Amino acid sequence: MSAAMKAEAVGSSAPRPLILDVDTGIDDMIALLIAATSPELNLRGVTCVAGNVEIHHVARNTGKILRLVGRGDVPVSVGAARPLQRRLRTAADTHGPTGTGYVELRGEDRALGTTEYTAVPASRYLGAHVARHPGDITVLALGPLTNLAAAVQHGVDLARATREVIWMGGTLAERGNTTETGEWNACVDPEAAEICLAAGALHRIFPLDATQDIVFTMADLEALPDTHLAGIVRDAVRFYVEFHRKADGIDGAYLHDPVALIGSLLRVDLVTQGVTEVLACDISSDPHVAGSLYRHERGDRSPVSVATAIDAEGMRAELVARLAHAVGAPPI
Repeated sequence: MSAAMKAEAVGSSAPRPLILDVDTGIDDMIALLIAATSPELNLRGVTCVAGNVEIHHVARNTGKILRLVGRGDVPVSVGAARPLQRRLRTAADTHGPTGTGYVELRGEDRALGTTEYTAVPASRYLGAHVARHPGDITVLALGPLTNLAAAVQHGVDLARATREVIWMGGTLAERGNTTETGEWNACVDPEAAEICLAAGALHRIFPLDATQDIVFTMADLEALPDTHLAGIVRDAVRFYVEFHRKADGIDGAYLHDPVALIGSLLRVDLVTQGVTEVLACDISSDPHVAGSLYRHERGDRSPVSVATAIDAEGMRAELVARLAHAVGAPPI
């Protein structure tokens, strides 16, 4: 456990209530592990959206990962199986055919407990949960914004009903990772992103400009303890590293989702943020630009705080420490 985790664990503040919205591929997997085992967070629920892989893989991966850390008590709600208006595009080349790289989680049924899947669709689960706890819940979306946009369309005022809504998505000055100017989560469902931005439903965004400041390597993985769960993480991330080596020419991988989780909720001191932008998302049919964020010139929507850079070495150390704790390292 890092010094920051120890300090929070013995402090007087209550853990922060959190709902994660995920499309569980490899980096979502690591974010889930950290969120479920960090003492500063009270993981109230997880909602699933199709993105990196199809929704049935997302739901299964999410439930299995929670069970592997003994958190089968966390409710999991299955959400949108496709974007609002477009055909689903997935990223099997990036995350593997089922979303966990070289790992096949189907064989992990010996994990503790069972998963508490809810019968309520994700958008309605979000709306009902934040309504019961007004101003208390933080929502961190780590995939396409389909579930959040559906909640907005159902009349949920996410901006007012939540403590905060944070999204890992988009890019401003950084080159895109899906198109020249578009990031994956935004490109999968640009209509959903635009609905959320137009409704003022997002308070903060962690774009590629921040999350790509750190490259996580296999050497970082070797710092993890020798446990069964650490082995699962290594096999998953190895696939991710091999993809990035071919696609980006780097000897490692960008772990966008856990970087956004840590930087937004656990170690905000590691992030340069507070750049306030009024943003829109391109929803054109042009495949070269759809999903691109741009500065909105009209003053008819709420500004969003955008993270622009991170302390790469500080984030690397925190990420390794949090992940080591999650996979079963003894306290340090």
